[in-house]
Amino acid sequence: MRVIIIGAGEVGYHVIGALYREGVDIVAVDTHPSVLEHLKSDFNITTLLGNATNEDVLKAAGVEGADLFLAITNYDETNIISCMLAGRLGVKKKVARVKSLDIGHSFGEALHFGIDLIINPYEVAAEHLELLLQHPQATDINLFLGEQVYLVRIPITAECPLTGTSVKNFGQQTKLPNTLIALVQRGGESFMPSADTMIRKGDHVYFFCAQEQIRALYRFLRLPDKPTRRVFINGGGHIGYSLAKRLEKTKMDVRILEISEWRCQELSQKLYQALILNADGMDSLALKAEGVDQADCFISITSSDEVNVVSAMQATELGTTRTICLVKQPEYIPILAEREVVDVAFSPRQLTARKILRYVRGQNLDSFFTFSSSDIELLELQIQPGQPCLDIPMAQLELPPGVLVGAVRRNEMIFIPRGQDSLRVGDTILLLQQRRNRKFTRALFLAETPPLPTALAENPPAAERQ
Repeated sequence: MRVIIIGAGEVGYHVIGALYREGVDIVAVDTHPSVLEHLKSDFNITTLLGNATNEDVLKAAGVEGADLFLAITNYDETNIISCMLAGRLGVKKKVARVKSLDIGHSFGEALHFGIDLIINPYEVAAEHLELLLQHPQATDINLFLGEQVYLVRIPITAECPLTGTSVKNFGQQTKLPNTLIALVQRGGESFMPSADTMIRKGDHVYFFCAQEQIRALYRFLRLPDKPTRRVFINGGGHIGYSLAKRLEKTKMDVRILEISEWRCQELSQKLYQALILNADGMDSLALKAEGVDQADCFISITSSDEVNVVSAMQATELGTTRTICLVKQPEYIPILAEREVVDVAFSPRQLTARKILRYVRGQNLDSFFTFSSSDIELLELQIQPGQPCLDIPMAQLELPPGVLVGAVRRNEMIFIPRGQDSLRVGDTILLLQQRRNRKFTRALFLAETPPLPTALAENPPAAERQ
C-alpha cells in the first residue's frame, strides 16, 4: 500500500508513525525542512520539500501510483486543492482535514470536491465530548463493529468490586454476557492482562462491552447512573460552539463561559438553548456566582493548556462533579491522569489522527486503532474464505499472550467469543494485539505466509456457534 501524506505536523507525525509500523510505503510532503528532517531521523520514509498545491510537486511525490492521499496540513485551502489535484492525477482515495465549520457543514458530501472523506477536527472533538457526557462513568469511550460494541475505560476506585480480584474472577462472577476486560493501564503503562492479573485501586481498565450491556456493566461496577444535566463549557471557540450545538438536541442545561464580548454576541445569535456568559473561566468568584458548584460537568476547551487545567482544578474545588479539559500536548495527558488533576484530558489532534487511522483500510481491514504510549493496537478484521482460523474453537487456536479476539459480529449478532466458539466466513472481529504478534495474527486471520502452530493442523473443526 502506498500512501502520500501532505503535512507532517503533530497529526501527520502520529499517522505516519502508525502506518510506518504497518509496513506501509509512505511519502511525506511538507513546506518546512526542519519538520522533514525530524521525520527522517525517526522513520525510514521518503520525504519531499514543497507545496502540495503545485502539481509538479505531487508528481514528484509519485502521487499517480498512490492508493491513498492524506491532506492534513493546518490550511484548509491547501488540503482541498491538493486533494482535487491528486484526484485528477488518479489517486484512488483522498482524505482532507478541514477545520472550517462552514465547509464541513456545507460540503458534508465531500464528493463535491472529489474527496472521499473530509475530517473536521472540531467536530471530531465535539463528537467525542458528547459521548463522554452521555457516559459520565467513563474516561474514554469508542464505538466499533457498526457502533454495536463499546471500548470503554473505567477508573478503578477502592469501592469498586473489581479491586483486589483477578481478571478470571471477573469473568466467572459477573455473569455479564458480552463483556470482557481488554486492557489495563497502570502507572503510565498499558498492558493486556492475563487471567491471573489482579486489578488494583488506581488502575484504568478498558472493557469490551456490547451496547445493550453497558448499563449493566456500570451497575456491576457500582458506578452512579446519574445522567449529565448541567454542563459548563469554558471557551466559546470552534469546539465549544460545535459541542453546544450538538447538546441543544438534548435536555442538558448548557452554559458557555467566554471572555470575549464580541464572541459572546456571535454565539448568542447562533445558539438558541445555551446560556452565553461573558465571564473569565479562571475567575473563581465568577464561577461560583454562576453556580458551577451545581454542575455535573465542567469542560475547559480554550486555546491555552494552562487556562484549561487551572480552571478545571478550580471547578473541582468549587464542587463540580466532573472535569474535562483540552490539552494541546498529548504527553501531558498521562501526567494529568496519574496525578488525578482532572477527570479526563484529551488532545484534539490525537483524536483527529485516531479518526484518520480508522479510515485507512487495508485488505479485509475495516479499521485500525492505537493506544497512546503503547505497543498495543486494535483492528477490525473481516474473516475471508480460506483463512486458517476458520471453524476451529478459540481454545484450540493457541493464541499467544498479547493477542485477544475481543468481539465478533456475525450478521446482526454481536458476541464475545468463548473457548468453544469458532469463526465463520463473513464474521467481523475486534482483534487486540501487541505489535510483536503481527506475524502470527496475519498468518492466522489474513492467510499470509508465516507458519502456524501445529495444533491448527492437528485439531479437527468443532461445532459452530448456533
